[in-house]
Amino acid sequence: MELGIVVDSVADLPDEIIREYDFTLVHFPVYFGEKTYLDKLNLTSEEFFALLKDKKDFPRTAAPSPGSYQEAFRKILEKGKKVLAFTITSRHSAAYQSAIMAKKMLGNEDVEVIDSGSASMGIGLLAIKAAEMIRKKMNKEEILSRIRDILPHVQVLAMLPTIAYAAKGGRISAPVAKLASLLNIKPMIRIRRGIIEMVSRVSDYKGAISKFISKIKADLGNRLLRVAVMHAGVLEEALELKARLEEIPHEGEIPIAEIGPALGTHSGPGTIAVAFFPE
Repeated sequence: MELGIVVDSVADLPDEIIREYDFTLVHFPVYFGEKTYLDKLNLTSEEFFALLKDKKDFPRTAAPSPGSYQEAFRKILEKGKKVLAFTITSRHSAAYQSAIMAKKMLGNEDVEVIDSGSASMGIGLLAIKAAEMIRKKMNKEEILSRIRDILPHVQVLAMLPTIAYAAKGGRISAPVAKLASLLNIKPMIRIRRGIIEMVSRVSDYKGAISKFISKIKADLGNRLLRVAVMHAGVLEEALELKARLEEIPHEGEIPIAEIGPALGTHSGPGTIAVAFFPE
């Protein structure tokens, strides 16, 4: 049986990649006051950051309901395929639990749910890797084994121009955010195995790009790189980062993805990031 892949919208996958691999998205709800949007369905990244700038209400996000995952799973199962689903890290979202509940509601062993331990294109790169293995006619057990080998090595590095949005979203305390603002600190954070930590600080985008490159090289050694670039309204800097990454031996194209509403609520505009793992 062929596998169909389900991915959270928070993976920030570009539309052309979603179409190429026929991914099924489960959309995260985003709330502005009394109005509800669905990430990547009726609210684009550009529209979201415009609202974030103009609205007095701070947006809220929530995990998709079990019913949303159930609907996505059923569509694939009805085509005679098995389901392989990737969710955002369970440490910071209830999405994984929703997906597991949906699997139980269906009572179908042909659904496999994987906690990525990551976010944004950290999830997206895993989904792409799985889709490539499906095209090579690898069986489900081989694919799951390879994905589980990769999971501990997936990293996302991100530079936040301000941590005010992370503070509003409850990801860091208000006193820490105030101190960082006074000191003009632009933190570089890392997401790995579901853990978010600050690993450095930078003063500008050029410094951030140089730090990204040095940290990737230090972690990778001589291994081949699988990598993606993400940004929130700073395409020029994202292209510069991509050009620098292309100097490192890597597998496949280096996609550039726009950070969407679900993550943008906590990172804010101007964020630049990179997701990677060794091939």
